[in-house]
Amino acid sequence: MKKAAVYAQRLRRLLTKLKKEGGGRPLPPVDDPMEQLLRGILSDYASEQKANGALGRLRETAVDLNDLRVTPVAEIVRAIGIDYPQVRRAAEDVSRALIGVFNRQHHLDLTHLKRMTKRAAESFFESAGINPHAAATILMRCLKGHAVPADQTMCEFLRRSGIVPPDATAAEIQQFLLTRIKERQAGLFYVQLKRYAATHMPRQRPAPAPRPAEKTDAVAETQAATGAAKTRAAAKPPGRSTATLKKLAARRRKEPTAAPQRRRHR
Repeated sequence: MKKAAVYAQRLRRLLTKLKKEGGGRPLPPVDDPMEQLLRGILSDYASEQKANGALGRLRETAVDLNDLRVTPVAEIVRAIGIDYPQVRRAAEDVSRALIGVFNRQHHLDLTHLKRMTKRAAESFFESAGINPHAAATILMRCLKGHAVPADQTMCEFLRRSGIVPPDATAAEIQQFLLTRIKERQAGLFYVQLKRYAATHMPRQRPAPAPRPAEKTDAVAETQAATGAAKTRAAAKPPGRSTATLKKLAARRRKEPTAAPQRRRHR
């Protein structure tokens, strides 16, 4: 990340604000990585409380995870609830992750991740199409790994606040936070920033006024042709139209010309 030192200084100021506000405690560990996968996807778009409620509704809708895997996205949307933030994207992420995990290993059990190294687990998440936030929450809450999740609201808050570049992706933001937040602080930082971002989102700066559109070649040619016509019209003799001038020219051509006189020879 370019200008990393500048962004790191701004992040330190944010950490000071979070410490002053205080409150919160790290989220408890989760034993089942597959359960946390779904919760991590849902909490990418809403609070932990709303995510837990949506997860409960998904369990009631489907017989098991394999049934949920083949459930159409539209039905997943209805199960989560149409009033859920960015519900369509959340439903698509759920469907994509379940299909990705199944295609990788032909079953929907992730307990084997506990025996993997952090790097191997991250490689698995990427190959299965699991979004960065959900992958980081699994690492943090299930695998006891060093990870700093950043949900959609947190990422947008950091971009608007100038703490990360405005075009930084979620994966880039999480990697930046990982290098600046110690492992023992990650759980509390995630909880505090998630709450802080939801209540202190800076307003979007107004877009600059669009510049006047440049003249196209067609417009320029039309204007040039109009100017030439005006020039020709101005060059005509005053008081006589083009039709009159043509009639006079035709009359002159019809008039007989005088025969030349012969010289007398002496």
